[in-house]
Amino acid sequence: MFKLLKNKSAIFIRKTFSNKFIWKLFRPIAVIFADLYQSEIKVKAQNHQEAFKQKYLYLLTNGVRRGPFKGLKYPFLSAIYSAFFPKILGYYEMELHPVLELLKRNNYDTIHDVGCAEGYYAVGLAKMFPTSKLLAYDLDPQARQKTNEMALANEVSIGDGFQIKNNCTTQELLRLNPKAKHLIFSDCEGFEDELFTPEVISHLFRSDFIIEVHDFVKPGLCDLLAPRFSSTHKVEIIQSIHDLYRYRVVEDQEVLKLNLRDQIELLAEKRPAQMEWLFCTSLPLESENLDLD
Repeated sequence: MFKLLKNKSAIFIRKTFSNKFIWKLFRPIAVIFADLYQSEIKVKAQNHQEAFKQKYLYLLTNGVRRGPFKGLKYPFLSAIYSAFFPKILGYYEMELHPVLELLKRNNYDTIHDVGCAEGYYAVGLAKMFPTSKLLAYDLDPQARQKTNEMALANEVSIGDGFQIKNNCTTQELLRLNPKAKHLIFSDCEGFEDELFTPEVISHLFRSDFIIEVHDFVKPGLCDLLAPRFSSTHKVEIIQSIHDLYRYRVVEDQEVLKLNLRDQIELLAEKRPAQMEWLFCTSLPLESENLDLD
């Protein structure tokens, strides 16, 4: 009975408000109620997130729990533009963990973190490569301030060896020494198309790149960028794991003891779409191959 009344009411409302004159009269009221409803949903979501964070604060001890940045200290209980719990648990962008382990053996003259947010990668990479000069870039002043706090909390000195800047440009990359080996780590929300021009890639033929590609911003972007690297670099495309299945690779027994819904929520990165990264490593020069022979 209730379902029948509900359906009839819905039909009545659709027919009534399909009349342009009636809709013109009631539209302002409908907008007000729609805004109130959206505000209520937003408040409920914020309350849930805060309650969930409080529930699992006990997991946030001694910094990042595992992964390539294990022990990295967070001086605040939040992340900028990304999910907080996956970072602290050590499972954030776990798809890149094998890549970072592989690159640990390299000596980089400079490392550039383009789109550093609160400094997770910038400070983590500075700790991983203590002899490399690191430059962290972000247009957001709050992100630069957080990166500064993160560096200080992890005893990374701000200065010539660790710089925080607001913008990375093609001109800056073209000024790098092409004979040296650099690491470019990029998460710049679609700007990668403009930043990594054929000229930049050719100039940095000895360097390695990890580029998060934002096809949801510019469809086809990964397919456009990958061929630019093909003549100078070995190109690998790495795909993200969907939030629903990230728990399958968890090794943290304390997390595995939780109910599955909470595991999924703790590990969720809440991306708008499946993401891809370009992992581009420099190819040996022909002269270097001859030397090896």
